[in-house]
Amino acid sequence: MLDLIKSLCSKDAFKSAGPIPVTAFDKEPKRVVETLIGAHDRFDRDITVGELRHVFFADNCTLTESQKDTYRVLFAKIDQADAIGSDVVADVMKSLWRVETGRRVSELGFELMEGGNSNLDKIKKLIEDTSDGFVGSGSPFDGIDLNPDYLLSSLEMQSKWVFNLTALAERVPGVSPGHFVVVGSRPETGKTSSHASFAMSPGGWIDQGAVVHVLCNEEPAERVALRYMSASTNKTENELLASKGKINGEFKRTNLLIDKMDDTHGIDGIESHLNVYSPDILVLDMLDKVSTGGASSSDMPQHERLRELYRRTRDLATKYNCAIFGYSQLSAEAEGRVNLNLSMMENSRTGKAAEADLMILIGKYAQIEGSAGEGDPRRVLNIAKNKISGWHGQIHVMLDGRKAKYDD
Repeated sequence: MLDLIKSLCSKDAFKSAGPIPVTAFDKEPKRVVETLIGAHDRFDRDITVGELRHVFFADNCTLTESQKDTYRVLFAKIDQADAIGSDVVADVMKSLWRVETGRRVSELGFELMEGGNSNLDKIKKLIEDTSDGFVGSGSPFDGIDLNPDYLLSSLEMQSKWVFNLTALAERVPGVSPGHFVVVGSRPETGKTSSHASFAMSPGGWIDQGAVVHVLCNEEPAERVALRYMSASTNKTENELLASKGKINGEFKRTNLLIDKMDDTHGIDGIESHLNVYSPDILVLDMLDKVSTGGASSSDMPQHERLRELYRRTRDLATKYNCAIFGYSQLSAEAEGRVNLNLSMMENSRTGKAAEADLMILIGKYAQIEGSAGEGDPRRVLNIAKNKISGWHGQIHVMLDGRKAKYDD
């Protein structure tokens, strides 16, 4: 295990390892591995054992002298250990995941036998997630259809669902089934209004014929639905109240589903939803608060949990041929700023960015102290990552928060 920890200090070995089963390590090495995962996320480069030691003691300043002595000895042993190649690290990590999965399946099996809350879906998911490490017979690659008409049709599908903001659509034509889009912002910036506007304002996803599902875990589902009604009817909430009983036909909701999700659902619940309903576009607001499920996830550091969560969400977009919009919180560094970048993603910034096809960071001008009203309506869409068209930069838009509507 000490050889493995030293090897994981290498950026290349760390990336080849994939998700790390921290619960497979003993108590003291486990804390060191958690620190190492965080250091890679923060610095995104090779980490020396000396640097790891300094970061560890800085992050664990409440250790007793006896505990510090224990870890000093451990770091000395890690420093003297022999590093192994990235390919061997990846193979060892697969073995650790198999062992850890076996342990967890046994736990869930006993819970099931004793009438606990365990279920077969969790056991099945654990086994499926680990099966990638086993080699089957035959080749899984049969080749794609190289018919020109098919290839040109796939090109047309690259922007199936277009954005209804002209300036944005000119730079990012749209999203397609299988795309994973991450949208980040600070609180009270117009996060919910952005997906309400994309979906419901004139020329939005609903007008284009898309089936749009929204799962929210911050605001009540009814509150989010009111935002969607405002965007659809171009009315404020007060205007909606005044029009009660008269706006039924104005609210375009045939292909729309909005529901509340909580901690009991998690990423497995989201997959079950996709399997049953197959929407064209799924909005997860907030994605960061979705649990990954399983006992081991509760032991993961936050940045590692988010990296795994975003990887699985990206896999769901591909598996179910659905465009998924995952909403995320930006760190306090982004407060009152309009020039935003990936370093401002809260917690696992590299893990989140690695999985996204498109990243839109919404910037808001700082509120002038003592000013009244709703504040500055100007917003800046920072295209921080773009595998769809390749364009990066800023798009200046206006937000009418009372009608949940973005305009050029």
